[in-house]
Amino acid sequence: MFRHIWVAGLGLALLAGCSDSGSGGGTGALSLGVTDAPVDDADAVVVGFSAVELLDADGGVALRFDFDEIQTVDLLEQQGDNQFFLIQDEQIPSGVYEEVRLIVAEQSNASCNAAQANPNRPSYITVDGVDYPLIVPSGAQTGLKVRGPLTIAAGGSAAYTVDFDLRKSIAERGATGCYNLRPVLRVVDNAEVGTLTGSVDPALLADSSCTADPVSGAGAAVYVYSGSGVTPDDFDGTDPEPLTTALLQPEMLDGALVDFSYEVGFLLEGNYTVALSCQAGDDLPAPSDDDIVFIQPGDVEIIRDTVSEFDFAVIDEEVPVETTE
Repeated sequence: MFRHIWVAGLGLALLAGCSDSGSGGGTGALSLGVTDAPVDDADAVVVGFSAVELLDADGGVALRFDFDEIQTVDLLEQQGDNQFFLIQDEQIPSGVYEEVRLIVAEQSNASCNAAQANPNRPSYITVDGVDYPLIVPSGAQTGLKVRGPLTIAAGGSAAYTVDFDLRKSIAERGATGCYNLRPVLRVVDNAEVGTLTGSVDPALLADSSCTADPVSGAGAAVYVYSGSGVTPDDFDGTDPEPLTTALLQPEMLDGALVDFSYEVGFLLEGNYTVALSCQAGDDLPAPSDDDIVFIQPGDVEIIRDTVSEFDFAVIDEEVPVETTE
C-alpha cells in the first residue's frame, strides 16, 4: 500500500528521527482512519489522498506515508461508526506526534477550470447525480491539518480516527460549477471513544415549522455539543459550536415508515448535549448565522466502548428551542 515511509533527518536511524517527538525507544503499531459527519444535498463526497504525514513537536515531518495508489474515499459512506483506514497496523517509532496532515492528490489543488478539464479528477462532489470538481485549497502542498497528539507506546497498538465535519466544510464557488472543501477536522483515540444512537419519532418532523422531508428525513439532523446543559445553536463560527451532527435514517416495516434512527460514532468519553433540528438543511456554513429551531435538547453521557442511547419522542406541549441571532 505504501511506496515508502520517510523520516525527517540527515542520516539518522528511525528512532533518532522521532526523538523530538518524545520517543522512548522501540516501535508500536498505528492505524489511522477517516470518518464523516454528513452534509445535506450531496450524493457523494469523494476525496483522493496521496500521503499522510506525522509531525513532531517542532513542526517537522517525523514520518511520511506515500501511497502506491491514490486512496479515494467517499466520505458520505463513512458515517456513524464506519471509517476508512488510510494506515492500518503499521509499525512506527514510539513517541508522541503532535499533528497529522492528510495530503490530497495533486489534481484536487488545481484551479476550477483545470479540475473541470480533468475527467479523472480524484476528488469530486456529486449533487443530484452530477459530479462537480471538489477543490481542496493547499491540499497537495501543506495537506489537511489536524492537531493531535497521537501517542504510540513501545510494543503497543494505537488506532486513531480523523473526523470530517462536512456540514461545516463545503461551499460552492459562486456559479463556477466547482466546490471548495475546507474541512473542520478532529482526531480521536479509538480506545477512548463510545457511540451514541437513538430513534426519532416521525411525528416530530410533521410540524409546520419543519423544512425536512417527513418521509425520508432529509433536511433533519441530530446535533451534538460538548458539555452538559448547552443551549443549541447553528454552525455560525461562534460558541456554542456543534461538535458533530448525524442524519436520520428511515426505518421501514412492510413499506411504511415506522421510525427514524441516527448514529454518532467516535465520541470521546464525557458529557454532551444533543438536540434535533428539522431545519438542518437550512443551516449554512459559517459565517452564516441561521435562526433554525431545535427540539428536545438533552444531556447524555458517553462511556468508552459503550453504546449510549438518546431518543426523541413526542411529548405533551412540545416546545421548540430557537437559536439566538
